[in-house]
Amino acid sequence: MEGDSVAQPVGYAGLLSGADVDVWETTYLHRLTGEDPVLRWVSGTALRPVREALSGPDYAAFRAELAPRLRDAYPASGDGTTWFPFRRMFAVARKR
Repeated sequence: MEGDSVAQPVGYAGLLSGADVDVWETTYLHRLTGEDPVLRWVSGTALRPVREALSGPDYAAFRAELAPRLRDAYPASGDGTTWFPFRRMFAVARKR
């Protein structure tokens, strides 16, 4: 787990050893549309701590630099749809 912000499922299963554990992951494909749809999506989730840490002008500059990188990483298809993979991890542990 060291160096990764999110471990693989086996890492979480190991943390919960001593219990009966089920850990799995899934990736949801979100259909996004509009201008800079991935930037809008992550602005409500992953970028919230960044927004809180930066001043208004600094956050605007950060977003202006991030937007083209996200467009390159997640290009829109011919119909304007951007498919954004969103990974989720789930764990259930039952005390033995």
